[in-house]
Amino acid sequence: MSKKHPGSTAQDSCLDAQEIATTVAHHQAAWQAYQEVFDLWSNSGERRETTYSDYLKVLLSFAQFLERKELAAIVRKDVIAFRDHLLSNGQSTTTVGRKIGILKTLFRAAVDYERIGANPADNVRVISGQQPKPRVAFTVEDLNRIFHSPIYTNHVRPKVGGGEASYWLPLLALFTGCRIEELAQLLVEDIRHEDGLGHYLNISDEAEHSKLKNASSRRRIPLHSTLLDCGFLEYVESVREHRFVFPNLKPNPRDKLGGYFSNFFSGYLRQEVGITDKRKVLHSFRHTFKDVCRSVGIDEAIHDALTGHTAPGAGRKYGNEQYPLPPLFDAMERFEITGLEIDHLYIRPPTRKLRQCESRMVSAYYGIVIALSQVKGGARINPFIFARCQGSEAAISITDNQVIFGDLPAPKRYLVHAWVEIHREELMANWEVGRQTGEFFRIDPLR
Repeated sequence: MSKKHPGSTAQDSCLDAQEIATTVAHHQAAWQAYQEVFDLWSNSGERRETTYSDYLKVLLSFAQFLERKELAAIVRKDVIAFRDHLLSNGQSTTTVGRKIGILKTLFRAAVDYERIGANPADNVRVISGQQPKPRVAFTVEDLNRIFHSPIYTNHVRPKVGGGEASYWLPLLALFTGCRIEELAQLLVEDIRHEDGLGHYLNISDEAEHSKLKNASSRRRIPLHSTLLDCGFLEYVESVREHRFVFPNLKPNPRDKLGGYFSNFFSGYLRQEVGITDKRKVLHSFRHTFKDVCRSVGIDEAIHDALTGHTAPGAGRKYGNEQYPLPPLFDAMERFEITGLEIDHLYIRPPTRKLRQCESRMVSAYYGIVIALSQVKGGARINPFIFARCQGSEAAISITDNQVIFGDLPAPKRYLVHAWVEIHREELMANWEVGRQTGEFFRIDPLR
């Protein structure tokens, strides 16, 4: 564009005005072409709102870098220049690689609709180098520090952490491997029960507010016995009237219910727990879950199904969309973190310890076998019975007749509860005898 100088004529001014108008029209036309590329891509399928936002930001940034160069004139060296510009401004190779991938996807839509002849972002690579992993798993020492911090020992419930969410979300993340948003958006109705197996989380995008990363994220995750022993079901019952499992979580500007919590937890790790490695964040629980699954020998297909990772094998694409529940429950039974010390969080004797006790039959009726465990000492373990029937098992408290873990078919469960009410005094005496001698006396069956 020419510049005006003192002494320029009215004709010169008229030419300058025409040049300005031409330049403005050129830029408007150029941007309309970029907008068309975005529209072609965005109309090609359903995506999350954040994905639309991310893609538009990258395209705007690229258009501004090229000063809205005409679409048809963009060549590979323009994309390379944009890549180098981003890297020189301190952006990580991971971030730059993602942005170049976005441009490649957008321009692919333009090629498909014959708006341009070739994709200028094809074969533009970003060499990653030896950058440290952005996130790493927690060690068992980290976990013990987290679960002995003020939230778990002094009943601290920060408002910025969503109150009770600050207690439950780390535990759930560790024992389910879920992403934070999957947990933050849970409804009470998403805590479900399968007869003969137990309780599980139903991770879905069925509710209007729910959003998932991809189709593989729709899944069912059995609730680990530790979560039950810590009282998660009792907590869920206490918030039933609120609909959301974590009603005090507030969405951030991107409408993420877990966004503010993630920020809170990172600060809590550094300031309260003393874990200063910036690679360790809330998402590290998910890495920890995967590492534990591998260490205890859980099959890859099963822990992929638990975490919602896309399975690579073509054969896994066949069959029902939902992975069968029985192998998932079996896998969760095997999930154990050696060295984790959270006994102070239990509201009842830990299920694993109960199952490890040797038991002996004291009665049988209507296909139900009742057994008592040989627990000597064991001050933390309250009196209970094992009831087994048709491949199902449940531990039931003698004192209050409540199911501690497991389940039985409903008709059989009612019979066991009735039997416990009738024989409570005998059961208590039998329990005490067993603690002292390791032997039990028989008790009359239900008649």
